[in-house]
Amino acid sequence: MANRRQAMEFIANGSHLKYLGLALVLAWHYCLWFVPSAFPTVFLLADHITYGWMTALSCTVVTVVLIALALGRTRHLPHTSGLIWSIAVGGCVATLAVTLASGASPVVTYVGSAVVGVCAGFLWVMWGERYACQRAQFTAGRLAPTYGITLLVGLAAAFFLPTIASPVFVALMPLASGLLLDIGWRAGQGSTYPPMLPRKTTRQGTVRIVTVCGISFVAAFVSYFVVAIVPWSDLAWGLGPSFTGGVAIGAVLVLGIPLIQRFAPNKPTIFRLFPWLVFCTILACLLAAVRVSIDFGAFLLALAVSSVFEVLVIMYMARLTLSGYVPAATAFGMSAAAIRLGICLGNGSALLYEAHTLVMRDCVTPTLLLFVAILAGLLVPLVRQEYAINDLTHSPLDATEWVSTVSSIADQFRLSAREREILGLLGRGYTASAVAAKLVISTHTVNSHIQHIYEKMGIHKRAELLDYLNKR
Repeated sequence: MANRRQAMEFIANGSHLKYLGLALVLAWHYCLWFVPSAFPTVFLLADHITYGWMTALSCTVVTVVLIALALGRTRHLPHTSGLIWSIAVGGCVATLAVTLASGASPVVTYVGSAVVGVCAGFLWVMWGERYACQRAQFTAGRLAPTYGITLLVGLAAAFFLPTIASPVFVALMPLASGLLLDIGWRAGQGSTYPPMLPRKTTRQGTVRIVTVCGISFVAAFVSYFVVAIVPWSDLAWGLGPSFTGGVAIGAVLVLGIPLIQRFAPNKPTIFRLFPWLVFCTILACLLAAVRVSIDFGAFLLALAVSSVFEVLVIMYMARLTLSGYVPAATAFGMSAAAIRLGICLGNGSALLYEAHTLVMRDCVTPTLLLFVAILAGLLVPLVRQEYAINDLTHSPLDATEWVSTVSSIADQFRLSAREREILGLLGRGYTASAVAAKLVISTHTVNSHIQHIYEKMGIHKRAELLDYLNKR
């Protein structure tokens, strides 16, 4: 029993496997709604299944937004075993209801889908808070392999398992994620959240954060408009395999991100990949607009790109949490809301087009070309802000920013004049003895002031203080 628990704690806290819990939440979504075997008694794209999927997306968006608003900058969800298991079991039961009982009544589909969306939203935010306490770095070399392999294995299992086994397998995903979350929190009791930067500093990054979320929303919207507008008859692999295959291609692209960062001459950061994904979305629109035997490529490309966007936004917002710009609940809530809302509205817009024959016949191509123009227009501010947005998570402070930041931090945490002075010296690399010599006070007095600074800022050691001061 002890060995089993040690193994589970290793999975929950390992450098790569710690991301398995969030990867399972994402894989749960794709295996449920993009694998035909998950619905053994009903057609995957039956109207009530499609509307159920959109209901789940909407409920996830509403849930994460409400949680973020309710918690604000300083409060957090209660990570109790009771709450975690209620959410995990609720997601499991709702998944079984949606997949096995949807043929009986559309009401079951809509209610079950709503519960799935709410549970996914809670798991999303709770994992975000868990990673914040772990100080998880969300580097591509760690997250991408875990996510990509988890999604590929999940898709393959859900696709090839026997009829009744596939929905059961999918329903176990939230339970597995909940189990890892519970074990992780038990193992990490006593860990603290990264301290927030002063409000003045966080406001400076708001425009760039909104830029990332806005671009991600538009890309998800356009991508799923393309996915939904391509006629089923043009899907060369057949309906079910095409949806599953598009998501699998996205997983393979995610697996390629660490290779790109490793071997590319300029070592691109996370955000420098965004313009290329926008370009791919533009290409998908153009392929769909031509509509001459190549719109199947548009379908696959749009579906794959949207899933890559989802991972990159999560990685970027998680870095901002570690930097102290946004609370974990807000960061992960914004990443979920931007992508899932874009998916829902993009798919819904395509359904409105399909409901009107004349609109479908005359307006699809002009709409796609309009999307191309909008996305091309976004590339200009996107490239211009590329370095500024990267600065939020990578650049150290220059001399001018240093003085302003130390002053803001002192005001935010109500440091005394002496503590403010010591904070500035510590940040510039002074040791406790060097500070004592410069200020002509005893080392014991300096250490007492340092302890008070740590207590006021919620920091436990010098390395955390330096990371905080440099906004890494």
